Amino acid sequence: MALRVMTGIVLAALLAFAMPVEAGARGAAAVRKQAVSSLRVSGNIVIGTDGGVRSHELDPEAPLTPVLVDFIAGTIAKWKFEPVLVDGKPVNARVPVSLRLVAQPADDGKYDISIVSTYFGSKADAPATDSLKSIQQTPPKYPKTALLMGGKGVVYLLVEVGRDGKVANVDAEQVNLGVVGGEREMDVLRSQFTAAALRAAKGWTFAIPTTGNQANDDSWILRVPVQFVLTGPGEQQHKEGTWDTYIPGPRNMEIPWAQKKLKTAGSPDALPDDGIYPLRQGATLLTPLG
Repeated sequence: MALRVMTGIVLAALLAFAMPVEAGARGAAAVRKQAVSSLRVSGNIVIGTDGGVRSHELDPEAPLTPVLVDFIAGTIAKWKFEPVLVDGKPVNARVPVSLRLVAQPADDGKYDISIVSTYFGSKADAPATDSLKSIQQTPPKYPKTALLMGGKGVVYLLVEVGRDGKVANVDAEQVNLGVVGGEREMDVLRSQFTAAALRAAKGWTFAIPTTGNQANDDSWILRVPVQFVLTGPGEQQHKEGTWDTYIPGPRNMEIPWAQKKLKTAGSPDALPDDGIYPLRQGATLLTPLG
């Protein structure tokens, strides 16, 4: 389901998009056509015992026009979930939701807006000991080549944590970039950011769940967004909850130790800019987003 609108906010985000890595980079024009403008919207939904949505609320600070509010409300109302179970019985469950709106130019000069990804957290009243917690999460060093190129972006890592709280496996699921260059430059940036993020993640440690239905698992798989942003003079910083423009990278579905679970996990880019997020979400959406 998509909405076609003309919105100055989206247009401004697209026009303000970062300049090419190299002004004359071959293929930069083709890469720029891949750019999407997006907005992550957070809130909460209440899932009924039948899997239907009983109510929802969105972040009141999100820059949403009445048309977009109605579009999101109409979409959410049609969602169906697997009922949330407690002690084997379905319950009404209030869960956090994060969704990503994407605006893409249409042929008539307007924009097609759709919800392309979602993330549902654990029940709001779930004990903290039911989920994995970060103990030591040293950020990566900014790659020198990427820094010289003016590159920025986000690496969505997939991290498997063993019962010792250490990282057993880690790989990059997707890399989105906030600059435009030729295909070669974009490949270099994605490679540089991925390598730096993987090096850092191998030393991370976590506190494993001690209560709840995941406490006895052999391992846990997390999604972790790793941001690479420039903070020098004149650099525009993206503020959480505002429209942003980026070049989405290809999604890596060929990760052997997570391949089966990835098929039903959805895209990672509905996640907030930082934090750790279980691949097993707090609610399972049955309704296709398309």
